[in-house]
Amino acid sequence: MHTTRTMTAVAGAAAAVVALTAGCGGSGHPTGPGAAGTRAAGTTTAASSAPGPDNGAAAQQPAEILQRSAQALRDARSVRAVGTVAGGGAPITMDLRLDLDGNCTGTLSESDVGGLQVVKAGQQLWIKPDQAFWQNHGGSAMADAVGDRYLKTTSDDPDFGEVTGLCDLGSLADQLGAADDLTKGATSTVQGRPAVALSRTTDGGTTVTLYVATDGQPVPLRLEQEAGTVDFSEFGTPVPSATPGPDQSVDIDQIQPEASPTTV
Repeated sequence: MHTTRTMTAVAGAAAAVVALTAGCGGSGHPTGPGAAGTRAAGTTTAASSAPGPDNGAAAQQPAEILQRSAQALRDARSVRAVGTVAGGGAPITMDLRLDLDGNCTGTLSESDVGGLQVVKAGQQLWIKPDQAFWQNHGGSAMADAVGDRYLKTTSDDPDFGEVTGLCDLGSLADQLGAADDLTKGATSTVQGRPAVALSRTTDGGTTVTLYVATDGQPVPLRLEQEAGTVDFSEFGTPVPSATPGPDQSVDIDQIQPEASPTTV
C-alpha cells in the first residue's frame, strides 16, 4: 500500500550505511523498545572486544587488517552503530543496536522530515513514525488510525527491505571483508583507542576511511567519508530484548487503504 512505501522513503535512505561500508570494501553490494515480549540475549559479553594489548594490526597488510576486523565484528555478535549518512535528500541520522541473529532496535531520522523507531526480533518488525514524519508525508489520517502505536509487519515485507538489511550484522561484516585497493594510513586515536586507518577512493572520487582498533580485538571503530561518519561501539552488548506488546502496536494489514497518506 502507499503507507509502507512512503515510510521507507526515510528508512531506505539509511541503508547508505551499508553502501558506505561497501565503499570501503570494494565490490560488495548492500543487501524504541516497547513493553511486553522478550527474545533470547546472546552470551557474548562486551569484554570480548574491550581494549587490551597491541593486536599487531598496525603492522599487517590492509587486506589482512580488514579481514581480521570483519571477523572481530562477527565474533562480537552485536554492535551499536551511531552516526550520520547520506540519504536521498538531507542526511540520515541513525542510532541502531544490531546483532548476528537479525535483532535490532533504535532510531532513524532525517532533519525536516521526521524519524522512525525500529524494533526487530527475529522475523518480526515494528516501525513507529513520529509526528513530524506523518506531517511531512501528509499522513494525518494514517496518524489518527495508528495513534501512539507501532506498525507491525515482518522482515519479509518488501516495503521494509532496507530496514531489515540495516538490522543484519552478518551482512555488515561481509561488506567489511570485501577488500580491494586499500591504503593503510597512520595510527590515530578513535573513541579513546589507538586505531589504524584503511582508505580507498571510490569511482566517484570520494575517499572512504575505516578505522580499526590496534589494541584488544581489531574491531572497526569508525567509518567515515564526506557524506557522514558512523561510530561502532558496545561490541558484544546484547540487543535490548523488549518488544512492543499487542496494545502498543497494530498490524499493517489491519490499516485500511483509505487511511494511507498521499504518495510522495
